[in-house]
Amino acid sequence: MKRWLMNIMCVFMAVSAGAALFVLKYRVIDEEAALAQLHRQILSDKREIHMLKADWALLNDPERLRLLVEAQTPWQTVDPKQVINLTDLPYRSAPLPAVRPALLEEEQP
Repeated sequence: MKRWLMNIMCVFMAVSAGAALFVLKYRVIDEEAALAQLHRQILSDKREIHMLKADWALLNDPERLRLLVEAQTPWQTVDPKQVINLTDLPYRSAPLPAVRPALLEEEQP
């Protein structure tokens, strides 16, 4: 009787282990499929980022922006002769007159 019970327990353990391995195998297959999908998504995102960086570089091209500004605005480019150093400005020794608050209140509508 004892041997019969031991055989049944061994068969039960073997069947349980087989069933557990069967379930585990298909879980691993599902996880591998999910991982492959993530890898495809990452690759797709990297390609999209690469394309967006290329578009950004094209849209921010200084020559293209200069042509757009010239075509759509009356602005002129700054001539280097128009730029001076702070030390080239005349020194004003007298302080500017103080603005009285009463004058500010009168000017406001």
